[in-house]
Amino acid sequence: MNQEVLTDDLRRFIFSIPSIPHLEAILLMRREAGRWDAARLAQRLYLPTERAAALLAELAMAHICRQADATAPAWRYQPATDELDALVGSLERYYGQNLIEVTNMIHAGTRRHSRIREFADAFRWGKKKP
Repeated sequence: MNQEVLTDDLRRFIFSIPSIPHLEAILLMRREAGRWDAARLAQRLYLPTERAAALLAELAMAHICRQADATAPAWRYQPATDELDALVGSLERYYGQNLIEVTNMIHAGTRRHSRIREFADAFRWGKKKP
């Protein structure tokens, strides 16, 4: 197996993840495609349902998942761009090879509330200025 490289984009992405439950939710939803509601995510991540619902809303704000349909509170992994999906794929491989390093990077931040905002803002993809 090839060693995944920690690129600047991957490093920035990891530092923007607010918590380990966010990381685990992203990777779980990517691995197991389909509809995710708060109860299902809560059961899989051993979280209270209310915490799982908030987590899903934050992942939607970060453009990592989208509401599955307008009639039910369920989401599916659907990154806003192919580049974001590729970055999550790199994260999955890097995390599998460097679990402690990634965990430490996520815990390194102390600005919990602003990190959620940074997480959401980190993936607003726009045209790059020349």
